[in-house]
Amino acid sequence: MSKKYVVWCNQRKQYFGATHNLKDTTHFKSLNDIKKCLLDYHYDVNENDVKILKTYNAYQIANQFDWEIQEVK
Repeated sequence: MSKKYVVWCNQRKQYFGATHNLKDTTHFKSLNDIKKCLLDYHYDVNENDVKILKTYNAYQIANQFDWEIQEVK
């Protein structure tokens, strides 16, 4: 059975989950999907910061922007 994840936004006090749209209520199927989505979502950071963020894992990126990744049981 594959793992599923949701992302909690501490600032907005709500859950997000999906492979490409944070406002969709379906679950992320991988941490890599979360990483890609968070990078896309935070498109407004400068180019150098994006290069640095791409070296981080999903948990590190989430932490930078006050998000939490939770596994769905």
